[in-house]
Amino acid sequence: MEGSARKQTAARRRKDKPVMNRDTIDQGSWDGPIACTLSGEDQRQRGDEVARLFLDGRPRARQLPDGYALRFPGEDMWAARLLAFIVGERACCPFFTFELVFEAGQGAIWLHLRGPAGTTEFVAAMLARVEKQAPAQG
Repeated sequence: MEGSARKQTAARRRKDKPVMNRDTIDQGSWDGPIACTLSGEDQRQRGDEVARLFLDGRPRARQLPDGYALRFPGEDMWAARLLAFIVGERACCPFFTFELVFEAGQGAIWLHLRGPAGTTEFVAAMLARVEKQAPAQG
């Protein structure tokens, strides 16, 4: 009986805690523009930093209904670089919702860039600018 009571208490505790998943994150609460707040030289420098990250990682992109999922290598160094990217982007692109998903077994790291309407197009344009800078594969 004691084991059963513990299971019931644990189940009650789980019910009381909100579960955070992509369906419970409110993407519609942002009412500002879908645009970078940087301008001039600051925007150019940040663009170069982002391009370097994406060119080094060569992420595979998968479109989501409200943004993109980008697959990066699974090494610890990439986790640190992606976290630094998120910190920087939060300061200049406040409309983004960020998620880092780590695959099991030290697998790939997925960076999800999500947000309200217009975010998918914003990220697609960013990826297209980076792709133009990429050296030719051959």
